[in-house]
Amino acid sequence: MLRNILAETLDRVSRNLALRPFYSMEEYQRWFDQNPEFLHNGAIRRIQLTEPLALEGTNNLYRAQHWVQTPDSANHLAEQEIVVKICKYWAPTGKNRIHRLNALLSAFQDEIRINNLIHATNIEGVVQSMGGGTAGRHPYLKMEFIKGCSLDKTFRTDLTDFDVLQRVAQLAYLANTISQLHYYQVVHKDLKPKNLLLCQNPSHKNNHKILVCDFGYAQAKMRETVTEYGGQMTPCYSAPEQAIMGENLSSSVDYFSFGIIVHEYLTGKKLFPKSMDIFIEDGHRITDRYLEYLKTGRENQFNDPRFPELSKWIDQLTIFDSYDRMHQCPNLFDIAHKLRERVNAQGFRDVNTDFLWNQLGEYGRR
Repeated sequence: MLRNILAETLDRVSRNLALRPFYSMEEYQRWFDQNPEFLHNGAIRRIQLTEPLALEGTNNLYRAQHWVQTPDSANHLAEQEIVVKICKYWAPTGKNRIHRLNALLSAFQDEIRINNLIHATNIEGVVQSMGGGTAGRHPYLKMEFIKGCSLDKTFRTDLTDFDVLQRVAQLAYLANTISQLHYYQVVHKDLKPKNLLLCQNPSHKNNHKILVCDFGYAQAKMRETVTEYGGQMTPCYSAPEQAIMGENLSSSVDYFSFGIIVHEYLTGKKLFPKSMDIFIEDGHRITDRYLEYLKTGRENQFNDPRFPELSKWIDQLTIFDSYDRMHQCPNLFDIAHKLRERVNAQGFRDVNTDFLWNQLGEYGRR
């Protein structure tokens, strides 16, 4: 009995000592050095953090070097550059703090499992996971490093006709990726430009493609501070039912987000231009006024005659009611291949359209 009481007391004390809103890169590195991953053949898989990438929200992102060291060699073998996502061991003070911390850590473990599932399905259009682990009390996830930028860095209002063709091809590929995720019952729930990476690496097989990342909210249950605003949805990109329902969400939420992203990527303009202003004016909360604006405030400015259906699809993808949205809009797989057909009909082809064409051959639909 005394041993159990002592163990529980020490565990509680160590948890409270570890609870901190910020750890330095050097402190995280010490945990990785003390907790290497041992492989079955006696080799050791090591991580060396090199620079911080993002330190907001519930996670920290670091660029890192990753290698395997064999027992009979001090050299680095199979070294590669990766991104390490570390779950912050922190929950704000208040009632049920340890319970809230455990929920946060559990949600991160769910994210690791989702990434492992996606990796096993060989879905190409996502940032590939390399597994996860725990260094001390810090859960982490390893991902491939993508040279490029998040999609929000590419928005422009002065696109040429060629630019539009290229971007429509990329969006067709993205639509197909989201469709494949839905096939495996993975709903992202937080699609936004910052969670989409445009690969700009000629040596990468996915160069010039838009890749999906950050599945931290895909299967989360009541996870706190998921977004940069401390809520469970991202204003301006999340579907209205995410504010109304919160749970039991369907793939319709990704359709809504995708429609907004399509418009913004092709026009450089917000589909609901006043949504962020309303959100801020209402105290950074999703209010009835904000939701009413999503019903009536859409300003669709895409009107390229080469893609007569696309403007209509943007409207259908962003219908307020999720039931009507899913019944009026084609599924994303069909949208992907209809866009590919339109792009090819304009004499344009690239790695995005070639991938979709080859996919049809694999499915026997040519």
